[in-house]
Amino acid sequence: MKITGKNTSSTSGHQQWNETKYPFSRWMSLFFMSGSILLLSFVFYRSEIIFKGENSSHYYKYYLITLSGILFWGVVLRLREEIRANIVTVFISLIFGLYMAEVGLTFLGLGGKKSILIYRANAAAAELGVKFDKRTKLEVIDDLVAEGLDAVPAVHPSLMIPINNRNNTDINYLMPLGGVGSKTTIYDNESGKYMIYMSDRHGFNNPDRQWDLQDIEWLLLGDSFTQGAAVQAGEDIAGQIRSLTRTNAISLGIGGNGPLIQYASLVEYGNALAPEKVLWIYFEGNDLHVDLEREKKEPMLMKYMQDDFSQNLINRQKEIDEYLEEYIEKEKSKSYKLNWIKLYAIRSIIGFDDRDIEFEYEYTLFTEILTKAKARVESWGGGLFFVYLPAYERYSQRVNSHDNFINKSEVINLVKELKIPVIDIHKEVFAGHPDPLSLFPFRIFGHYTKEGYSEVTEAIIANTKIDD
Repeated sequence: MKITGKNTSSTSGHQQWNETKYPFSRWMSLFFMSGSILLLSFVFYRSEIIFKGENSSHYYKYYLITLSGILFWGVVLRLREEIRANIVTVFISLIFGLYMAEVGLTFLGLGGKKSILIYRANAAAAELGVKFDKRTKLEVIDDLVAEGLDAVPAVHPSLMIPINNRNNTDINYLMPLGGVGSKTTIYDNESGKYMIYMSDRHGFNNPDRQWDLQDIEWLLLGDSFTQGAAVQAGEDIAGQIRSLTRTNAISLGIGGNGPLIQYASLVEYGNALAPEKVLWIYFEGNDLHVDLEREKKEPMLMKYMQDDFSQNLINRQKEIDEYLEEYIEKEKSKSYKLNWIKLYAIRSIIGFDDRDIEFEYEYTLFTEILTKAKARVESWGGGLFFVYLPAYERYSQRVNSHDNFINKSEVINLVKELKIPVIDIHKEVFAGHPDPLSLFPFRIFGHYTKEGYSEVTEAIIANTKIDD
């Protein structure tokens, strides 16, 4: 018994000596375990409270990481101090290395997917000797304001969807479909120059006087391609239609729009204009499997499937401007410079936050939307045309069947069954072009060049005839 007691005392003393020798490793292990618990709580808050469980599939990896962290550090705390000290040392070194890489990527301007595209475009411009504006969008806005211009960033209606879903309990809340009216508006930079235009009274990319004209021949519905991303004012599709045909055209296109927002825009602004021709400009890259998937979760947008619903937005621009200007100020106040804390650049480059979800194409809802759009346009004697825009990926990789790529034939057949004329821009422009990638700025992923939009416009004009 004496021998046993002596050994116990010796073991206890050895453990106490180890605790004294490696106190830092124990405290750091407790710190990392507590951090994992706090992160798990934050993930739960974001997933189940902020997003009401609708984005659980996105957050599962964060659940896995935080739960694994709790388990891991719980085990580490039970290991011998020497082993624990080694694990803590390796872990701290790993964290330090990650943040050094993050700082380097951020310094190089690679802090996100859009930043990577800008970096590639900048590099391509340098090779070609093309001047590229390296300022951020906020820097451009600040410079314009300093010159005395009332400048704002382009705002997309789709950005309002998560905000509305999280913050609104009022069933009659406002859902803007345009931008801030009558402002110098700054979009993105894909060609070396930022897209800058003076928005019309309803926040769209048109000369404001178009709204005062009695006979509007063309109305365009669509997303950033319709808005004219990557080119300057007047070089967009509506601008080139006005130039080539000497007729009146209004574009309701804004980046991020999908079929439901396009139809809502038709309801809100189309009735007052009653145009002869309505162009439904469809982009194969995201309209059905991304945009519509997001839009159908917005209750206000789904109300447009009711025949008599309207927010009367055409007469509420003052409210819209106030709402969007408040949103812009809140976004400006956010410190995106602190994104490095969240390892934003590294996560973007490795695609950690990419959602590898196989969306089902919303053919049923899409059919209902197009059916309603056709009936509405025909009610004032107009004609609806479906314009199919191809994506960069169709020409940057080998495609065995252009008809099957991104469900092209299924979409076009659906539209034809509704007896809506289809203008297939792949066939009309890109398929016969000797160098399709030359119609994209610097031959990289993005929107079309001025020449690309020009050829698209000519194809549209040549294929839009209404039978008497």
